[in-house]
Amino acid sequence: MLEVKNLVKYFGIKKVVDNVSFKLKSGKILGVLGKNGAGKSTTFRMILNILEPDEGEVLYNGEKIDHNVSDKIGYLPEVGSLIDSYTVYEQCLYYGRMKSMKTEQIKSNMFDLLERFGITEYANMKIKELSKGNKQKIQFIIALLHNPDLIILDEPFSGLDPVSVEYFKKIILELRDQGKTIMFSSHIMSHVEMLCEEVVIIDKGRVILNCNLNEIKQEYANKTLDITGKITDSALRQIAIFGTIEKREGDRYIVNLANKERISDVFKLLYTSEITKFSVLNVSLNDIFLDKVGTNYEE
Repeated sequence: MLEVKNLVKYFGIKKVVDNVSFKLKSGKILGVLGKNGAGKSTTFRMILNILEPDEGEVLYNGEKIDHNVSDKIGYLPEVGSLIDSYTVYEQCLYYGRMKSMKTEQIKSNMFDLLERFGITEYANMKIKELSKGNKQKIQFIIALLHNPDLIILDEPFSGLDPVSVEYFKKIILELRDQGKTIMFSSHIMSHVEMLCEEVVIIDKGRVILNCNLNEIKQEYANKTLDITGKITDSALRQIAIFGTIEKREGDRYIVNLANKERISDVFKLLYTSEITKFSVLNVSLNDIFLDKVGTNYEE
């Protein structure tokens, strides 16, 4: 189990991570969401012991993460960390030795992974000769090279074509089924919804939501109404008592209720209005993010 406890990090006088805490069990996938600058990558780097937290601690299976524990962790950074002048083999050799691997094991694992990705012919190509998407594949291979138990992926789908994205998703799910512990961030909400069981939303350095994805969706379910029609001002004022109203194009309104039991009350208030549509919306993860942060995730 990964335990992140009350992490705090300052850059100068600015607090970029503010008391961040969460847990992740083995065999689970956690999605970490937040706008650019929210503190996601800084949190990842403290988990990896690349950055020292100013306060708090990180434990993996009850141990503080040091050089011994870090050999059990695989990391794909958001910003490319490959050395352009190296060949793919030289790059794998470099990182594999950092993870205490022997040369023959590095070579064997590298070719197994290259074959799995269908790019064995790249073994002796220089990094600078590869496309952005293929560089991302090599970074993923390096993250998996030493068969880690905990895998941290910061924007793993960046630069990939749709076919490669689907293949990455397949591999991530296979790793989960093998009992690996996985956490990743993505700017594409649908990736998180498909892959993750647990979600943490970070905003301005603080955790504002830490939950099971299915449970939070059930909590929000049946609380959002899609109404089209000429609603009287009197009815709108009374409906606003039960939740928030968002005016959309034309005569369309999205009503987010504080309590789903109020659906019948809203319906009764509309009896004097000319309503052409009244439906309950299925909630998306982006709807939840919008409610918690105030803006859409992909804006």
